[in-house]
Amino acid sequence: MLQHSYAHNFIMVVKKSLVLLLLLLYFFVVDGQTTCTPSSENPSCVCTLDDGRTIDLRSVGDSSGKPRFSVTKGTYSYTYNPCYPYTSGPCTGVAACQMDNGDTGRSLAVQDGVTYSIVDANVLISYVGGKDDRTAAVTLKCGVGASTISFDGESPRYNYQFTLTSQCACPGKCDEKGPKEGGGGENGGSGGSNGVDPGVVGIVLLCVFFFAVVIYFVVGMIILKVKFEKTGSGIIPHKNFWFSLPLLVKDGVMFTFSPCIKYRRGYSNVK
Repeated sequence: MLQHSYAHNFIMVVKKSLVLLLLLLYFFVVDGQTTCTPSSENPSCVCTLDDGRTIDLRSVGDSSGKPRFSVTKGTYSYTYNPCYPYTSGPCTGVAACQMDNGDTGRSLAVQDGVTYSIVDANVLISYVGGKDDRTAAVTLKCGVGASTISFDGESPRYNYQFTLTSQCACPGKCDEKGPKEGGGGENGGSGGSNGVDPGVVGIVLLCVFFFAVVIYFVVGMIILKVKFEKTGSGIIPHKNFWFSLPLLVKDGVMFTFSPCIKYRRGYSNVK
């Protein structure tokens, strides 16, 4: 009797732990940021995340018509300016430009038609309209100190990848004038919550969840087989529950949507 009570209590603890893990998994994976909607007034400068916080690059860009950032990679130099178009050599009214040692250059993208997406918990700004259909993609990284740019390569061909690290890439930290009072930057993703990558946390919780499921079944089967000498399907923990689960799900769905069903065969109204 004592052994039966111990096994029952252990399995109940495992079941409650699984429920808790599912709730945490939902919070970190489903509740993570998935979109950043461009502002109607400043679509190339400001976007709003699902939770209402904004990414505002107006103070990062140079509004004087010159590029704010420049970086050299191999025989090429690249310039980039958030928000505002600029002119540099043969590149006129652009968002990004590529120059070579011979002072010849080409537009990589313009400020019009900017789109935003969330990639690995970071906001990704995609630019189009460059020479010969060239495009540019800028990954925003939440950081501290002065804003910096890096060139990450050309992949695929004619698609130029950059990373902008800035305090203003942190959600809700900047407005048109710059960093807000007390708005120190945080290391982490620009699209995450407080610098935490919800995707990474979700993966960890998912691994823990499946590990707990394995422990639940393995330990449960061992206890039922060794302690209670069960055989066949009898060694499945809470066999009746798992076998009836599909019917329980069906009943739950029918109950949820039953107000939408005016007539159901086999039932009559109670008078």
